[in-house]
Amino acid sequence: MRFSLKHIMGAMAIVLGMGSCDYLNIVPDNTIELESMFETQKQAYGALAACYEYMPNYGWLNNSMNLAGDEFIVRLDGGESGDRGRMPGEKLMKGWNSAQDPFLSYWNGNRNAASLYVGIRYCNLFLENIHLVKDIKEEDRKDWIAQVKVLKAFYHFYLTRLYGPICIVDKNLTPSASPSEVRLKRQPVDVCFKYAVDLIDEVLYDENGNEKTDLKDDRPNEFLGMVDRTIAKAIKAVILVTQASPLFNGNAEYYSNFRNVDGELFFPMEKDNEKWKRALDAIKIAIDAAHARNKKLYRYDAQGGANIEFFDKDIWGKSEIIEHCYNNRYSIVDPWNDELIWGYSNVGGFDQGTFQHASQCRRMDNQGMSEYSWQWLCATYRMGELYYTKNGVPINEDQTFDYDNRLDIVTIPDDTYHLGYMQANEKTVKLYLNREPRFYSWIAVDNCYWRNHQNKLEMHMKYDEYPGGRYGTKQDDFYWSGIAIKKLVHPESLNEYAVRMVRYPNPIIRLADLYLLYAEASNEYYGPGEDAYHYLNEVRKRAGLPKVETVWSDASIVKNINKHQTQEGLREIIQTERLIELSFEGHRYFDLCRWKRANEFFVSSVKGWNARTGRTYEDFYQVTELQARVWETPKNYLFPIPLDDINKNPNLVQNPGWGK
Repeated sequence: MRFSLKHIMGAMAIVLGMGSCDYLNIVPDNTIELESMFETQKQAYGALAACYEYMPNYGWLNNSMNLAGDEFIVRLDGGESGDRGRMPGEKLMKGWNSAQDPFLSYWNGNRNAASLYVGIRYCNLFLENIHLVKDIKEEDRKDWIAQVKVLKAFYHFYLTRLYGPICIVDKNLTPSASPSEVRLKRQPVDVCFKYAVDLIDEVLYDENGNEKTDLKDDRPNEFLGMVDRTIAKAIKAVILVTQASPLFNGNAEYYSNFRNVDGELFFPMEKDNEKWKRALDAIKIAIDAAHARNKKLYRYDAQGGANIEFFDKDIWGKSEIIEHCYNNRYSIVDPWNDELIWGYSNVGGFDQGTFQHASQCRRMDNQGMSEYSWQWLCATYRMGELYYTKNGVPINEDQTFDYDNRLDIVTIPDDTYHLGYMQANEKTVKLYLNREPRFYSWIAVDNCYWRNHQNKLEMHMKYDEYPGGRYGTKQDDFYWSGIAIKKLVHPESLNEYAVRMVRYPNPIIRLADLYLLYAEASNEYYGPGEDAYHYLNEVRKRAGLPKVETVWSDASIVKNINKHQTQEGLREIIQTERLIELSFEGHRYFDLCRWKRANEFFVSSVKGWNARTGRTYEDFYQVTELQARVWETPKNYLFPIPLDDINKNPNLVQNPGWGK
């Protein structure tokens, strides 16, 4: 899906006004009329590429929503954290956003985001002119039209979950459009969701409800990431889950006085539980479609140990968790694996600035070489506590886990559970022992091992230690929280040379995501039961954990016996499972917002260890506030409409808390 528009973008201006007139350069030569873009299939493919170019950025630090939330800590020196042009997702959480200068403004393209309204207008332009192409096969024309309609639906949905009520742009305006046509009104959120779903249904089904085949089932390797039928069904499922969630489904608590210029409420005031049934049905259709395409939860092809890295040969079959760790580690970074439903492939290997580059630890033999290994994007202390114990329950709910003394410094045992993942006989805190396999697979801590750069690195993250610590000439390039992220780094990537960086598509939707959405929707509609447990347990099984019914019925392990048998208890279990399984992938911010739980987490400072100056274990293992965060409820649940558009269009109403 990585398209370049350098050869198709030109100088001719097309009026695509919304609150004001916007002009897009979209044809190769300013002397050629618009229709020339659609003279041949090759030229029209450029227009199709332009529609994809406005996909929200999932892979680049300086353009991504993924930094929003409380998972990540970036470099905290003024040169990075204090720069308004750098890492806008972090700036959102520091309270820097405003209607005057909005960060990651997908509404108008301000502060490192591409305007989704421009993307929508590209989609409209394409749909209005694709009929002009004469040398295209009809099946390709239909497929391209279907792709663009799904993209258009996704862009409207993405705007809705950020801004709530939006302006629906079904057709492009002409230069002669009247002021009343240009001054669009925001529509109620249910209207916005319905518009996106109806567009996708238009692609998938005919008027009798029979499945259409205009949109292709799959893509050749060179076109992976472009929308297919399975992706379209998955997007529809995500849209309907969002609509059914507490932020949008009967939210009188936040939006009882939020109305348009005609006095119409933007949000429904009463919860409609049937929205969860619609979501559940859509998720099941999406899962069935994925299964029909042989999608499955990822399992590393170890070939009995023959296909593993050389440094693990001696412990394969001895370590209790190594197979689960390989499954989890490669499930994200193995390119286009069987679990991935939709991936964002516009991630460069030759340009720096991706999450992989910033997360990756440096080579042992060249600590001063920062190319492609910045080693400063790290996890917050909260994320280190999030993962389960080895029994598959939260650390504060496991009776066998010494939660009250979790910060005590102890010796790492020389046992088969920690074999290959923690350095035996070195020191750590109790917090880092007897945790679930995903913790050891995706998180790096002091005195752990990290399979990276074709070596198994012995991590030392205290001050003046390496790899990972604040060491040498680059004093700002270290894991500021003392907790690094393995999850986003391919184990075979090697820094210094771009060609040795293993590129992979950032996951947008993978099968585990759909499984957990199904469990959530089933519990919300039917309550606890096998229907909800089934897919939840599939994700837990791959993670190396027992079934939820088994562990939560065991009074010798859990404090809250049979928690899974109440809707509220199972809701918390499912939500925690999502926060763990999808951690660092860009879901946490949107999940906590749609659950109306952002104010539980985003109001407090992010914390970490004293990695900046801690030389001894006693000094290093001090929980330290690293950065203050700002969150106002309900203000920050919705992004601000840019003030410039508010001033130009009297029909636009600002979101609550953002002023005019």
